[in-house]
Amino acid sequence: MYKLYSRIDDHETILECWGASTKHPDSSYRFSTFVLSDWVEPQFQILPWVLECASRLILPSQSYHLTKWILEIYEARF
Repeated sequence: MYKLYSRIDDHETILECWGASTKHPDSSYRFSTFVLSDWVEPQFQILPWVLECASRLILPSQSYHLTKWILEIYEARF
């Protein structure tokens, strides 16, 4: 299960990857650590950021499922 959300208090966008644990995510990534391009608005760089997060996962199947999940959201949005 994946959670992609922004905190209201500091506007930080966070991606959490949940597996077997119900108390804490297996992986957590913050958009503020992503190197943004000067040529593209930040909201359009969420997809490349999530794909970079997928590349950091250990198992190829995890990377595949995260990529598939974000592409389904992206295609539905645009």
